[in-house]
Amino acid sequence: MDQDKQISKPRVSVIIPVYNTEAYVEEAVRSIMNQTFRDLEIIIVDDGSTDNSLTVIKKLAIEDNRIAYYPQTNQGQSVARNVGIEKARGEYIYFMDSDDVLEEEAFASCVEMVAWEKLDFVLFNAEILNEHDCFDLRFDYKKPRLDEHVVYSGKSMISEMLKQKTYRCSPCIHFISLKTINSLALRFYPGIIHEDELFTALLYIQSPRTAYIPKTFFKRRFRAGSVMTSTYSLRNVECYSVVAEQLINFAKKKDPDTRKLIYRILSYILDPNIYRVNSFSFRERSTVLLKCIEKKMIRFISMKTCVVLLFPWTIRLKGSFRSRGDRPGSCFQ
Repeated sequence: MDQDKQISKPRVSVIIPVYNTEAYVEEAVRSIMNQTFRDLEIIIVDDGSTDNSLTVIKKLAIEDNRIAYYPQTNQGQSVARNVGIEKARGEYIYFMDSDDVLEEEAFASCVEMVAWEKLDFVLFNAEILNEHDCFDLRFDYKKPRLDEHVVYSGKSMISEMLKQKTYRCSPCIHFISLKTINSLALRFYPGIIHEDELFTALLYIQSPRTAYIPKTFFKRRFRAGSVMTSTYSLRNVECYSVVAEQLINFAKKKDPDTRKLIYRILSYILDPNIYRVNSFSFRERSTVLLKCIEKKMIRFISMKTCVVLLFPWTIRLKGSFRSRGDRPGSCFQ
């Protein structure tokens, strides 16, 4: 049963989609319950979990009347988050994942800055929780070199982070005005993974007032079975192509400078992720290449990535050169 609890209108709405995270969801939710900033609601959307996640959620809801939970059939994280947006009554939105952790001072700092500066959103730092140290992590949250005392436009902030290679699209490191989300009609694209790449890019491009808090509030858990550690496949590429198509269509309606920025974002997103296809079979790599051409993604992919896509053995050749102390050929520069 849906738990619509009519408490007084909160300032912060926390949206937590849940799917089969019974081992982690209590820690995640308690990190929200324990925030020093108390004026909040916790909206939990159980996306058809088949484990005991919902049982854990119900127990927590009895303990804290700020929690409302909404079970639904499995429709994916995008739909679950969108349900949460529709239910939200706060001034500000925070998207939390059900296996991660948030430092208890996060909302107090974010509300103060967003309210004082009348911001569309504020960005903060994150770090990795590598469960049991069992993953060889190549991903990290690099801290952007931004001034904490400056109000940026979303465009200028993302442009600077693209230059630094510190841009990360996770909504969980952004504290956002609900008015901004609704005025921009921002929702998560249903039926795909990597939906964050689209949502967050559109948020930055259209937000005139943003800022940065140089504190590490969010802890992202790397664990077996999560999207972050799952095997890369053609589905990943297909979903990136949807993101690309949506951003390309959006760019067509914008001025040349904005269009150029969107193309930089697309290169930043697509090039490293198409490069990962080098381990696929020849048939799969051919499929990806045709998809890149068909969806007009090829212009956002470097020559180096194209070479690796066609001839993945060049990676091994590069390694061979390096092991002998020789300089690799020009295609690796």
